[in-house]
Amino acid sequence: MGETIDWGSVPQWLTATIALCAFIAALISIGVQRATARRRAAFDLFLKTETDEKMITAFDRFHEGIAAMRAAPDVQTFCTSPSSREQYLNVRKYLNVHELVAVGIDRNVLDPKVCFSYWGDTLTNNYSDAQPVLDFLATRPKNKYTYSDLHKLNAKWVKQKSRS
Repeated sequence: MGETIDWGSVPQWLTATIALCAFIAALISIGVQRATARRRAAFDLFLKTETDEKMITAFDRFHEGIAAMRAAPDVQTFCTSPSSREQYLNVRKYLNVHELVAVGIDRNVLDPKVCFSYWGDTLTNNYSDAQPVLDFLATRPKNKYTYSDLHKLNAKWVKQKSRS
């Protein structure tokens, strides 16, 4: 007559399938939470840059430093002269903020889309303004890798802006 089906292993397969589905759901959940955390971190950083008095002052002093750099006889004088040291350090201080954003994006701490949407023009414009200082630093052996993440991010964002 007919063969009987052995249902003995079905509960094991059902358990394994449920466990696999739970694992996939957990991975998706972790990914969504990480993406949300990166977006939130970017938002928090930019909220601070816009509302914190010290950050606003640093931004203003950056532009004062850029004006002093343009008025200097050359970039080396601006970067090394004791008379322009404060202005030079003001430029560097704000470039450090940009480097922090670049490192955060590179290390997947900050969401690249949120950062580009909000900070893309600011970063690329400030990078362009400070280009002489950045070029000067790149020629000095001890500063060879200074702002390396910023250089990469700027190149990427300039290309991204040209496509849009």
